[in-house]
Amino acid sequence: METGNEMSSWDGFLGSNFLGVDDVKKETDPFVCVGAELDTENKRPMLNLQNAEKTFKKSLNVTDAKFCETSGVKSPNDLIGKKLFFRKSMAFSPIAKKDVTTLRINKIE
Repeated sequence: METGNEMSSWDGFLGSNFLGVDDVKKETDPFVCVGAELDTENKRPMLNLQNAEKTFKKSLNVTDAKFCETSGVKSPNDLIGKKLFFRKSMAFSPIAKKDVTTLRINKIE
C-alpha cells in the first residue's frame, strides 16, 4: 500500500539526465520537447526532451530563451511537440573560469 511517500521505485532519487555536449552527435539530430517545467533552482524554463528513446532535461539559459522568442515561440509550453536542434558552441563558464563547450539551440521545427 502506498502512503503518498513513494518508495516503491528509485524514480526521483537518482537525479536527472541533463542534455550534455556528448549527447548531440550531429546538428541534424532532433530532440522533441515532450514537456516544460520550472527549474526552481535557476528560475528558468526546464525542457524535457526525447531523442532515440532517451529522455533528457535541458535548462534554458537567457541565450536559448531569446532564440526561442525571436523564432516566434510565445512561451516555454509552446515548445511542447516541437523538434529542437542543437549546435556546439564555446561559452565562458564563471565556475570553471574559462571557455567551455556548451549547447545552443540552432533550429526549432
